[in-house]
Amino acid sequence: MRRLGCFLLSLLMLAAASGPARADFVKNFNEWQRLGPDGQAAYAMAIFDVMTVFVDGDQYVAARAMGLRACGMSLQLKASMVAQTINKFYADHPEARVATPFFAFNSYLERGACSPFINEARKEMGLPPMKAPPVPAAEQ
Repeated sequence: MRRLGCFLLSLLMLAAASGPARADFVKNFNEWQRLGPDGQAAYAMAIFDVMTVFVDGDQYVAARAMGLRACGMSLQLKASMVAQTINKFYADHPEARVATPFFAFNSYLERGACSPFINEARKEMGLPPMKAPPVPAAEQ
């Protein structure tokens, strides 16, 4: 447990040193790969955690957060599973390796495996279902 705590503290310090908090300080597949399995799991779970935060007054963000929470509980998601999903996106879409891990998360979890849960929350709130995101084209 102490080793995990030190690792998470190191990751937090790295994130703080990179500037303002953002979900995209890892810019592409190559930078994602450099994190290694433990770093990928921590980064992926941080994305998931950030996306499950409610924003007062924004029904779409609230529906996404509620849907992701329900998805996480139903699928019993663990950090390594979220990281594997991001790796799967990059493997399935090599042309999209210029995209951030956040985009990969959004494509395969938020708008993929977790979309039924999010759309259910949106339906309960009287919101339309979300649309699938486009896959980014490779840089020319």
